[in-house]
Amino acid sequence: MAKIKHLVAGEFQRLTKYNLFTASFFVALIWIGLGIFLDPAEFRMFLPFVFLMEASAMTALLVGAQMYYEKKEHTISSMLISPITSTDYIVSKILTNIINLIIIFGTIFLSMYFLKDMTFNYFILLIAVFLVTAFYVFVGILLSYISKDFTALLLNYMVIMIVFILPSIGVMIGLLPVEWKDYLFWFPADVTIRLFMAGAEATVDLSQYLMDSVYIIVLGFVFFRFLILPRFKDYATANLGV
Repeated sequence: MAKIKHLVAGEFQRLTKYNLFTASFFVALIWIGLGIFLDPAEFRMFLPFVFLMEASAMTALLVGAQMYYEKKEHTISSMLISPITSTDYIVSKILTNIINLIIIFGTIFLSMYFLKDMTFNYFILLIAVFLVTAFYVFVGILLSYISKDFTALLLNYMVIMIVFILPSIGVMIGLLPVEWKDYLFWFPADVTIRLFMAGAEATVDLSQYLMDSVYIIVLGFVFFRFLILPRFKDYATANLGV
């Protein structure tokens, strides 16, 4: 546990050093500014987009960017000769981004409570934060694996956005036929929206919430066990002659 605490502290130092936390918090202020000009009902309609962008897109990009800088400074490779395991490193990434997302969402929800008297099911939202963040941390790590430099990272990120996230946004805003929702139902983006919106709605469909939770857990485990761990050492030692 002491190692994890140390790693999480270091993660936040790097988030601050690379101005990644500042960028994330600035985006949260944009959502708050938007909420000021919308009434509560309109803002709730806009919430799926906020949840999707912050929990999925921003998390994956933050992890990918952070790992790029760590690789550039040889932080990851030096970890291999330390008592820290690859699992410790990945868990610290998950916890750091969970805390970051709690800060971001907490800022948004508290602002909406005081400005618009809006309330949410915070326990349901907290569970969603844990499950969704872990999954998209894995996506961000995979993004780093397949990107040779920062330009490639951004291009691959855009591909992921176009293929896996933009269709859900298109259905939300009416650019795509509503029938597409059936085909996108088990896309991670749609599952993310449902998990978070369960905490924003008056009643919770517990059966659907449980199915979505199990689905994202199983998918995340598959990513972690078969895609993340087997390639981690090769990624850490690439271009080092190890």
